[in-house]
Formats: sequence, structure tokens, C-alpha cells
Amino acid sequence: MQDDGQSGETVQAPLCRIWGAGQYFGEETARGGQALVIAADGGLEPALEHGDEPELVVGDFDSLPAGSRKLRTDIPRRVLPAEKDDTDLLAAVKVGWRRGCRRFLIYGGLGGRMDHTLANLNLIHLIAASGGRAELWGQGMLVTALGPGSLDFPAWDCPPRSMVSVLAADDQALGVVEQGLKYQTDGMTMTNREVTGVSNEFLPGRPAHIGLKQGAVFVTYPTSAPQPVWSTSLEPRADLGSLETRPSRRLA
Repeated sequence: MQDDGQSGETVQAPLCRIWGAGQYFGEETARGGQALVIAADGGLEPALEHGDEPELVVGDFDSLPAGSRKLRTDIPRRVLPAEKDDTDLLAAVKVGWRRGCRRFLIYGGLGGRMDHTLANLNLIHLIAASGGRAELWGQGMLVTALGPGSLDFPAWDCPPRSMVSVLAADDQALGVVEQGLKYQTDGMTMTNREVTGVSNEFLPGRPAHIGLKQGAVFVTYPTSAPQPVWSTSLEPRADLGSLETRPSRRLA
């Protein structure tokens, strides 16, 4: 699967933009053009504030109560119970996946509660391992997870010290390649007990390539960077599982 991000010269995987109820930094923009837009619970308000009207609101409505004036009654809702295994963001991703989306841009998923941030890193790891790609919007940066495949950034006039970091998401990430950056690797093995991949740098006027053969890595890069071309050797899973509407027996 390939996605050129902007030009349309390769086949694009359908995009889903998800607005969560977490922290916002005042820099968010509805990137990516045409997309399926979903609000996860209280993410409805920031979605509307950014002019990105959702087609669906998914959640237990603990951050957007049923009587709230912010709850638009003309937007369809998928109401979930408060006690369940899935987070509202995971439920939104499952809905988008069922509708054919394999790329996800998630707002309101970093910062704020640390447990939610960690859960959302697990979430984008799940998407990468399932043959898709997701980005979490943070303060001036995007965080994505990459499975076997690559990210290719076109050359751009980057400011000094435009950071890009690559860290193993699995016990081992094999065959990690970083080219066109200040520090180069070719076939490196990374583990999730190392931090050597932090603070690499884009170079002005140089395209950059990040890839790996096996496992998964987290990649962070500036929101100002051009959208990379993404490819994966994984065949996307048919689905990410049913919407979990009650706690599993292990947790009950």
C-alpha cells in the first residue's frame, strides 16, 4: 500500500480524521483534504471549532453529556457504555477502519493525561501492525508508528535543528534505515530499551528516507515538515475487531 500524502500520483489509502477530547495546542489544522471525519466524545467541540464537521460522534459521552448544548443533534451518534475495554478513540478508529480508512490523523491524543497518551501510542502501534498508518498531533510535532515499510520526505527548506526521532516500538526493530538526515543508519537493529534514535535532524534541501524490515518504530517529526510518502509491505487486516461495549471477563 502506498500513499503520497498530497500529489495523488500514487494510490491513496482513504483518510480518517479523528478529533479526541484531550489536549489541544492551538496549532491544529484539518490536514489531508477529503476525509471521513469522526469526533470521539468531547472531540466534537474542537472539530466544529476547526471547521471540520464530523459525520459521526462516537463515545460514552462522559466528556460531552447528553444535555450539553455542544451536542449537535443533527450529527449521528454511536453511544457506548462508560464501562468498556475500548477507549473512545479506539472505537472511532474501528469505525473508520470498517469504512475502509487505513490512514488516521488524530487530534487531542497527546498531552494531558499520561495514561491516555500511552494508550494512544499503543493505538497507533496497533494500526501500524495492522497495515495502516496513524499520526498523533502534538505541540509542533506529529507522532506516527511505522511497521515494515518506509516514510519518504521530499526535500524542503527546513529551519535549523528540525528534529526527527526514530525509536523502537517493539522488543526489536530490524533493518532500520535512516538516509538523508544528519545521522545515517543502514540496517540497524533497535530495541525498545534504547534511546539512541532521539534528535536526528532534517537537512535543508535533502530528501529523507526512514524504513525498516521487521517490527515497528515510533517516528516524530515537525508539523511543518512536508507530508511523507508512506508505504508498507503488510496486507491490511480486514478489521480491528468488534466494538467492545462491555468489559472483558478478565476485568469484570
